[in-house]
Amino acid sequence: CPGSVWDEMVAHLGDDYESHVLTLAGFAGNEPISEPLSAAVRRDLTRYIRSRNLHDPIIVGHSMGGFIAYWIASYHPELVGPVIIVDAGPALSGDIDEAKALRSRWKNASDDEFTGGMRAAFTGMTSEPRKMAPVIEAVTRSDRRSIGNAIYEMITTDLTDHVKEITAPVLILAADGPYQQRIRAQVETIPDHQMIVLPRTHHFVMYDDPDGFYKAVERFLEAHPAT
Repeated sequence: CPGSVWDEMVAHLGDDYESHVLTLAGFAGNEPISEPLSAAVRRDLTRYIRSRNLHDPIIVGHSMGGFIAYWIASYHPELVGPVIIVDAGPALSGDIDEAKALRSRWKNASDDEFTGGMRAAFTGMTSEPRKMAPVIEAVTRSDRRSIGNAIYEMITTDLTDHVKEITAPVLILAADGPYQQRIRAQVETIPDHQMIVLPRTHHFVMYDDPDGFYKAVERFLEAHPAT
């Protein structure tokens, strides 16, 4: 997805917060990289935080971004402040064979297969088609090898045993779907965490229930003010 999925949140937070919004390599028209994407983002984001002297930055991540947020917060707990994760767990289900099959499926997809598959997948991730339309258009400009590799990396990287190392407070905002119990079980060892399932929401929780989403975020940030 493009970083523009966070435009409404940036506007909602207003001038009280300095926002750093990212679109990852290979996604939404960005140039791809050859190395594993999730690991590269984790490494480069930690460098980014250090190089800009960002003290206890609030980390927000959705889906793959949430997976990377768990990774950074568990491996570099001294670098992050409060963590907000939207509909993501520290591991995906599946085994190595499924990971290889999905990687191959997207890497070798024809133009029509890729575009049609992305449109079908993302259309079902929200009940707000108007908001989703420009996101889908951006997604179809992604590099298919990058998408296949990213899915492979998340299936084959299990962070469940590491999240107990997170020292920051964590808010997980989950969709009202079949994965909420799996996420709840995966995050139970995080010392300071709260998980909220927003009713009748899909994967893009912030699109389907913006009022509930922002109220939960505001309560969390009030309870854990930036230092």
